[in-house]
Amino acid sequence: MTDQIKDKDTQSPIIDASTGGPLSKSRRKFLAHSGMYTAGLVGSALLGACSDDNNVALAQQDNGGANGDTVDFSGAPSDAAVLQFALNLEYLEAEYYLGAVTGMGLQQDDTSGMSGGMSAGTVTFPQTGGVDFSTDDSLIRRYAAEIASDELDHVQFLRAGLESAGGLIARPSINLESSFDFAATAALRGANVIGPQATAEFNPYASPLSFLIGAFIFEDVGVSAYKGGAQFLRNRDFLTAAAGILSVEGYHAGLIRTILTARADDGEMVTFTTSEGQRTVPLGAVINAISDARDSLDGDTDLDQGIVGTGNNSVSIYGTSYDSTNIVPADDRGITYSRTPGQIHNIVYLTPNAVSPMMNNVPATSFFPEGTNIAANEALEASANNAPNDNGGNASDEGSGEAGSGDAGSGSDAGTGSDGGTTNSAS
Repeated sequence: MTDQIKDKDTQSPIIDASTGGPLSKSRRKFLAHSGMYTAGLVGSALLGACSDDNNVALAQQDNGGANGDTVDFSGAPSDAAVLQFALNLEYLEAEYYLGAVTGMGLQQDDTSGMSGGMSAGTVTFPQTGGVDFSTDDSLIRRYAAEIASDELDHVQFLRAGLESAGGLIARPSINLESSFDFAATAALRGANVIGPQATAEFNPYASPLSFLIGAFIFEDVGVSAYKGGAQFLRNRDFLTAAAGILSVEGYHAGLIRTILTARADDGEMVTFTTSEGQRTVPLGAVINAISDARDSLDGDTDLDQGIVGTGNNSVSIYGTSYDSTNIVPADDRGITYSRTPGQIHNIVYLTPNAVSPMMNNVPATSFFPEGTNIAANEALEASANNAPNDNGGNASDEGSGEAGSGDAGSGSDAGTGSDGGTTNSAS
């Protein structure tokens, strides 16, 4: 990063929506100190973004690199498109957590749009009434309520900014029912718990533990989405806001992984109803199977980690090995993983194949059965082409071969360990 980029005095001006001119530094400082430097200013800057013919915000153009050359953002999505992409994911998380805690999802005022269609899509929940948290430690319910509130805040913040710029998108249709069955099927096939033609059921609202397992599917994905999307944000204030949301998602992910690690250490088991009969699997193996299934969708690079290693988790510090947990999925530099919008869509569409709403081939069993809604750049609604080159199966094809990799056990004997842990039904 050059000194020019790091120097706040050289940063590009924010476009004032009311005047069309740059926002003065003194006014920006006032807004920041008065607590108004939030969604309204995001909307003002987005108006500048949406006015540029090349989809590059006037407020986002960099003053130059080390040699004074303009940073080349040609071909990159606009900031408006990146924020719409983020809002789709926040819609998904908010519906999941609000449905679990309140028995209802987002209210109508938080779902309609003005760009890419006014009407919100439908949401299918796993069951009515949300999760019965009274069957477990009340701390889980309190955690769930806090996360639900945070996700609602994220939705409302992004909606306010996009609405000011005329780029507010409606909530797309969201499937929280058959998508989880399909995800469980892919994970258990990949871990050799069930055969390549078998299917499984999974209701994430069936119990507090099931809720945590469902949350694990989303949280790591959200972190890698914000990390990957940050490179496309040219406006520093958007980047700051995204970093703030990323840090919150990181807290959520760490919290979920911590609870799941503790439960796995206690020997908890999860029982799935499958077309081959009941299958009981150690919780740690379930989480690892989900991680492997996600990793099978987003390409050849390993961008995912479960919570339990093949042996005891350990870290090496100055040549000495120490027992450890794996709460934070990070690379060997201690940096969290990134995923592109295409890779994120592979996961939320539950397919390694290139699909999109424009091609009308998004699987009905995905979390977004009609696709995401990114009106500013519809090309971003597509998943990447990560389909295997051989004839092996993948997670997107009903009845095809294994998804993911790894081994949580073998067939019906998976998870029947001798630790005598608690067994929880997942359906």
